[in-house]
Amino acid sequence: MTMLGAVMGMYFKPSERNEPFGPFASLADGRRTAIPSDFQYCVPVISSMAIKASNPVLRARLADICWVLDRSQAKMSFIAISAYIEMVERIGSGALEIRFATEDGTSHHDVCDILRRALCIAQSVGWGKDESIRAREAAGGLRRQVISNRHVAPSLWFSELDLDFTLSEPGAVGDDLDELLTDLPSSANPTMVVELFRLAARAFHLAKREEDKRRCLVGATEQLVAQADLGGGSAMWEAHYLSSAIAQLQGVQGQRERRTELRHKLIDVQARVPDEMAVHSMEVDLSEIIDNVQKSVGRVDLLDKLLLFAALEQTPSRDQLEKQAVAAMKRNPLSSLFGTAHTDREGKVVCRTDGTGPSEQGSGSAIAFQVAQAESIRRLTAVQGSIEPARQVIVEQHHLSEDLLAPILVNSPFVGPDLVLTYSRAFVRMFQGDYISALYTLAPLLENSVRYVLKNLGHEVTKFDDSDQTQADRSISQIFEQMRPQLEAAFSADIVFQMEGLFLNKPGPYIRHSVAHG
Repeated sequence: MTMLGAVMGMYFKPSERNEPFGPFASLADGRRTAIPSDFQYCVPVISSMAIKASNPVLRARLADICWVLDRSQAKMSFIAISAYIEMVERIGSGALEIRFATEDGTSHHDVCDILRRALCIAQSVGWGKDESIRAREAAGGLRRQVISNRHVAPSLWFSELDLDFTLSEPGAVGDDLDELLTDLPSSANPTMVVELFRLAARAFHLAKREEDKRRCLVGATEQLVAQADLGGGSAMWEAHYLSSAIAQLQGVQGQRERRTELRHKLIDVQARVPDEMAVHSMEVDLSEIIDNVQKSVGRVDLLDKLLLFAALEQTPSRDQLEKQAVAAMKRNPLSSLFGTAHTDREGKVVCRTDGTGPSEQGSGSAIAFQVAQAESIRRLTAVQGSIEPARQVIVEQHHLSEDLLAPILVNSPFVGPDLVLTYSRAFVRMFQGDYISALYTLAPLLENSVRYVLKNLGHEVTKFDDSDQTQADRSISQIFEQMRPQLEAAFSADIVFQMEGLFLNKPGPYIRHSVAHG
């Protein structure tokens, strides 16, 4: 009984063809509930139980797991398909009930999931088998039934299932959806209507009916525009749906003017986005750190002060930052569950990052966002707690000039001989507290200095154009994309990662672009 409970307690994932069952629960410490591979050596026992089971739900689960674990168990695949179809039939007759279902049983999303799994198995064993034919007929019949009953969401689910497995002619599916869209119930969810238009466009595309496809894409666009108008005056709501509408028209012939019109409307709406933003602050007591830094810097001579200043903050390890980001997402899953749209001061979306979703670690962009957030806090703390107090001590006790810093900079492998005085002036401005002048002088020099270091190490930093036989320097972005190993050998992987996060990548300060474009 314990084994049966574990088998039936697995999470059903019919959309994942090769891994249709997963753990019902996974904990941050690695513990989890049962998965199919836990029963790898119990296939003979489970297959025997599947043959004897009278309940179709139990029989389908047992037979399916046997087939997942051992694809040579062809008999189990047929038993699983038949059991899944029997489940659907019993739900339709009322002999089986779906827990918490409020609508007609066969219109429930779980029925679509059951059929999807049955069709996945049927496609693997062959469409010509009797069980496979039954599964195809059941799915096609339910699609036609929910459309004739004007059930909007089920029509979307079952029509998508039909197209995924090519159960009917794509043109026929598109025509049925088109007919449904012309006579929608007043209670139809606007988001579902957009998805119906998109699915109809997909069906017409498969049927090579391009004019009907364009018409459906335009219909989806206008539905998105209508949703933008339902935002109750929220600029972020309107901007989201207008952006989606503009993207929907991408590549649609004859819609250039409408797309331009929507872009102008989007810009007007985005101007109101900053008004809906709020600032959240948290106080941190840095007094002890400030006192220690000022005492350490204040008791040594100028050269040692400058050396201490340079060593106030060490570059954190990329692996460490990413591990901390993953740990933070596990501790606070809601904070990273959803994707994020990052806007500039004018309300324009400049970057989008994914949410963690069902994954334990999340996507690369989700981790990058967490790292960027943590680094912004670390940098702010470093500036306020260490760098700024040390700077104040240095300028209070010493007079810094360009001629004083130049002999130090001339020995730096990062500073070219022709830029020594420029760097010296920028650092003097920084020590004087004129951060804007220092930033706008130093940020554009990053590319030159990176190129200077690589050239001194013997690397080629230009590109040759064969067509006109000319040479041009690689841009900073091209250097980071095409010469990553050479950069990491010169600066270390951690420093290269920090340069990217600070100057080039979004999300992040994106300093190079911000300085260059004001």
